[in-house]
Amino acid sequence: MSRFPADRILAQGANRICVRDPDSDAHCLKYELAPESRTRVGLRQGLRRWIARRVPALGENRTELRAWHWLRARTGHTIDRFVASCDGLVGTPQGIALRCILVRDAAGAPARSLHAHLFESTPYRPDQLCAAVDAFEAWLLQHGIPLFDLNSGNFVVVDDPGEACGVRLVCVDVKSILDGREILPVSRWVPSLRARKVQRRAERLRIRIRERLASTPG
Repeated sequence: MSRFPADRILAQGANRICVRDPDSDAHCLKYELAPESRTRVGLRQGLRRWIARRVPALGENRTELRAWHWLRARTGHTIDRFVASCDGLVGTPQGIALRCILVRDAAGAPARSLHAHLFESTPYRPDQLCAAVDAFEAWLLQHGIPLFDLNSGNFVVVDDPGEACGVRLVCVDVKSILDGREILPVSRWVPSLRARKVQRRAERLRIRIRERLASTPG
């Protein structure tokens, strides 16, 4: 059974759960899941989890906070358009959490994930969402950001009249910048390799959007 009321839970991934902050409507809290609540992974990922439990600085929340500060220093104010802000680590009755700004939609509700738009319902056309991927990809390439984990669960979707497509993607999980799966992260060090990998991952996401929404009535 979850340690959080159902109406507080915003999302749950393989390693963490995100809930509304009971003390602030403007924030959410990310908690690292207990080992028994996490999804099964391979040997290498399992080893990383084992190490992180023994070295707290390598845990998901602390890694994401460092990644966010790295991004802020590298991109300046432009980060606010494309990445949810991290406020810091806080102690709560349920344990240590990463406190982040809660991204909201035009109606003031928590913004829905791109995954929900693809697999539940969406008011947007495929070309709109693909254009939003284009804009996010361009930002990554402009600043040389090695963010390769471009999956639909890591983004929320917000209306943005300032964009030609009328919509914008906001990334809510940037820890992979410092916690990649490569043993030797050559693609992070070599600009041309980094750019090509970002482009491949962005194109893979656009293909997923087109294929998924093309098969969804309405």
